[in-house]
Amino acid sequence: MRSREAPLGRPYWVLWTAGAVSFAGDGIMFGALPLLAASITRDPRIVSLTEAVTGVGWLLLGLISGVMVDRWRRTTTMWIVDAIRAVVAGAFAVVVLLDLGTILLLLLTAFLLGLLAPFFDNAASVVVTDVVVPASLERANGYSQASLVVLTSLIGPPLGAALFVLSRGLPILLNAVSFAGAALLVWIIRNSAPARVVDADRHLGRELKEGLVYLWQHKLLRSLCLLLTIVNAVGAGIVAILVLYVLEVLHLPQAGFGWLVAIYAIGGVLGAFVAPRLSRRLSTSTSLIGAMLVSGVAVVLFGVLSDLAPVAVAAVALGFGSTWWNVVSITLRQRVVPAELLGRVTAVYRMVAFCAAPLGAVGAGFLAHRTDLRTPYLVMGLIQLAATVVSAPLIRREVRAATATP
Repeated sequence: MRSREAPLGRPYWVLWTAGAVSFAGDGIMFGALPLLAASITRDPRIVSLTEAVTGVGWLLLGLISGVMVDRWRRTTTMWIVDAIRAVVAGAFAVVVLLDLGTILLLLLTAFLLGLLAPFFDNAASVVVTDVVVPASLERANGYSQASLVVLTSLIGPPLGAALFVLSRGLPILLNAVSFAGAALLVWIIRNSAPARVVDADRHLGRELKEGLVYLWQHKLLRSLCLLLTIVNAVGAGIVAILVLYVLEVLHLPQAGFGWLVAIYAIGGVLGAFVAPRLSRRLSTSTSLIGAMLVSGVAVVLFGVLSDLAPVAVAAVALGFGSTWWNVVSITLRQRVVPAELLGRVTAVYRMVAFCAAPLGAVGAGFLAHRTDLRTPYLVMGLIQLAATVVSAPLIRREVRAATATP
């Protein structure tokens, strides 16, 4: 108990603050970018591409980013990437403010930001182990997930949608400012994370192979990675057509997109704070399977409901289940993977999962085009539930094996 309640320390809280600043900008962008795309075209196939191209960065650079995160000081990686993202987002903001924005420029900006995302996301995910004692990982990850959900889903999107109504370029400009602010904060404590020790004869191919082999031979992580692949495809599909679902199924105004995302965030915040407590009362396997079942049922409800009140309840459940899964799975990975491999294994784990995101986004867009805007949610939710049920015995067995192994 004493170690679990130990202070998380100044470096963690500075990193947390930097993350919160960046998350706020991401949330504002998340609320505005789909509206910008929908203002240019109502074709769900094209709107869904906005989400799809963002995930392409993981396909192209996901594995390489893991090697670099294990080579470089992780805080240095974070502040440099955020500084570059500030420039990219700032340039696009100027274009939109001058009313020169096109769907091609929007997709190009999303693609460039997507290329940079793996480097920052991998570093941010593993740097926690550099500044927090192992017994406090659940708590640290819970706080990080809470700020992520609150700012990217609860506060950011409604604000982004509202700002979009005032000026299309303003939300994008604020996102650029948030990247710059986060870069400055991480730069201040850049030496808090240790410099990485690498072999003099380091070789990209060999280092990539080490991460791939470790993940593939670890049955538990491999099983969770395969399940997460399906879940990420479902999640990308949800986001890709959500703005059209809000406008044409729920018949809400443009700001309603931000409202629904904010409702989702309420469940996410509950999940972030409840997950560490559930981890002390439930087995790891029960938490993982339970989180997937809760979120899967919620997605199905999106497909069978069309009234705001029950959809709002489903959104809360989806947020709760998603964040519950994140806290438990991230902490598990941080504990079982050796520190010198954590960046690469995390990159492989997330890249495999994120590779499915563009397929899910495009698939949802085309399915909605051929049927209606509710059918993709029903289909994707049933796929997630089926995958969870099939994976459950294997997850339970491998969690017991991992726990029994010294």
